Amino acid sequence: MKRMLPIILATALLSACERTGETVNQPAATAVKPNILFILTDDLGYGDLSSYGQQHFQTPAIDKLAAGGIRFTDHYAGNTVCAPSRDALMTGRRPGHLTLRGNGEYVLQPDDITVATLLRQAGYRTALIGKSTVTGNTQTPETLAEHGFEYFYGTTNHVDGHYRYPEFIYENTRKVEFPDNHLHYGQHYDLDLYTEKTLSYLDQQAAGEAPFFLVLSVPVPHASIKVPEDSMAEVRAGVQPDPQVKAPARQPHYTHVNEPKTSYAGLMTRIDNSVGSIVAKLRENGQLDNTLIIFTSDNGPHSEGGYHPNMLQSSGPLRGHKRDLYEGGIRVPFIAYWPGVIEAGRETNHPSAFWDFLPTAAEIAGIPAPAGIHGLSMLPTLTGQGEQTKHDFLYWELNERNGLRAIRMGDWKAVEYRVNRADRRGPVELYNLKDDIAETKDLAAEHPDIVADLTAKMDAARVPHPDFPFPGLDPSQVD
Repeated sequence: MKRMLPIILATALLSACERTGETVNQPAATAVKPNILFILTDDLGYGDLSSYGQQHFQTPAIDKLAAGGIRFTDHYAGNTVCAPSRDALMTGRRPGHLTLRGNGEYVLQPDDITVATLLRQAGYRTALIGKSTVTGNTQTPETLAEHGFEYFYGTTNHVDGHYRYPEFIYENTRKVEFPDNHLHYGQHYDLDLYTEKTLSYLDQQAAGEAPFFLVLSVPVPHASIKVPEDSMAEVRAGVQPDPQVKAPARQPHYTHVNEPKTSYAGLMTRIDNSVGSIVAKLRENGQLDNTLIIFTSDNGPHSEGGYHPNMLQSSGPLRGHKRDLYEGGIRVPFIAYWPGVIEAGRETNHPSAFWDFLPTAAEIAGIPAPAGIHGLSMLPTLTGQGEQTKHDFLYWELNERNGLRAIRMGDWKAVEYRVNRADRRGPVELYNLKDDIAETKDLAAEHPDIVADLTAKMDAARVPHPDFPFPGLDPSQVD
C-alpha cells in the first residue's frame, strides 16, 4: 500500500489539474501530499446530522461532504469526555495508555508525540483554531507550539470553551481580549470568530507551496447552546417546543436559554453553515481538490445547559450519551471527503477510533508512525485500495462515575460500570451490536465464556496512572 500511495495521490493531483486547467509544477516531494483539514466538533451526537438520520433539522453542507466522500457508521471517539478523547486523537494511543484519562488540569507531556509534531517534521504547515486538544483545563498556550502546532488561535482552558462569548482567546501565546464579551452575551460569537480565522488561514496557505494540516476544533454544540437569533429563525418553524416539557431551570454555570430545542438545532445549523463557507473558500482558492476533509465529534451528545439528547434524538438509535460508555457516549459521526481519492457515496462499517488518525496521517505524509501506538492506518478504507488491517478490539475507560470501562471485539461489546465499588461492582454487561445496536438485551448470562475473554482483554489493555486512579482495578493505588 505504501508503494501505491504516491501513485494514487499523484493521479488525484493530475486529475484535479486537468479539471482546473492548471499545470503540475510543484516539487515531487510535495505533489503527493494533500492538505488535511480536521473539523472536530464538541459533544455532537451520532444522530445530529441529517446524513446520520436526523429528522428535526438539516445539515446540508456536512451531508454534501458525506455524499461526495465516505461515511463511517462504526467510528468511535477517543473517550466519552473531552480531554482523553482528544489525547487519543493527537497521540494514536488508546484510553488505557493515555497521559490524559479525564478532564482536569493536565497537559500532554514533552515525550507525548502528536500528529501535529509528525506532520510538521514532514513539511506541513500546522495550525489549530478553536478549542485546544492538548492543554486540558489550563492556561498554557505555549503547549500548542511544544506539540507541533505552528499557529494557534483559540482557548486552552476547556472551561473557557463553555461560553459562546469568550472574554479573551489566545493567538499563539498572545492574549486577545474582547471587552464587549461577557461570557453569556457580547459582540463576538466564538464559532464565528473561529470560522473567520479559518477562512483567513486558508487564504494565507493558498499562496504557499507546503501542504497544511489544520485542526478546526469548534467548542460546539457543547453547552452553552446559546446561538444568535438568525440561526434560531432558520429552524424555529420545524423545531417546536414540547408542550409537556417544562422550561429549563436556570443553571449556575451554562448560559440559560428559553428554547433549548430551537437553540440546539440553530447551533447545529450554524455549524453546518460554517462548514459550507469553509468548503466554498477551499474551492475558491483552488485548494479543495488536494484537501482531505474530515468531520467528526469528540464524544456523544451532552445533557447540559437545559438540553437533553432525547429532545432531538441526538444519539440517534444508540443508548446513552456523554459520560456513558454505551454506544451513545462514544460512537460518533465520521465523514471523510477527498476528491479524486475517496470515491463518492461510499459507506463503511469498519470499526475504527480516534487513535487511528495519527497513523493514517503519517501514511498520507509518507512518514513512519511512532512505535508504541495502538492506532491502525485507515488509508486502505479511505482509498478503497489495499487490505485494511483490523483491530483485535477497541477499549475505553474513565475513572468518573465510580469507574467505567468498555470493549468492542467484532460485534461483541462489553460494558462495566462501578468498577471501583467493591460493594456494588459491575456486573459486566454483554451486547451483540450487530443485532442490538441500542444495547437493550444483556447477553452476559448466556455467554459467560465471552464475558470472561473480554474482561481479561480489558484488564490487559491498560496500565495504571497515578493521576487517574482506578483502585478497583489496581490494588496498588488503594490507600
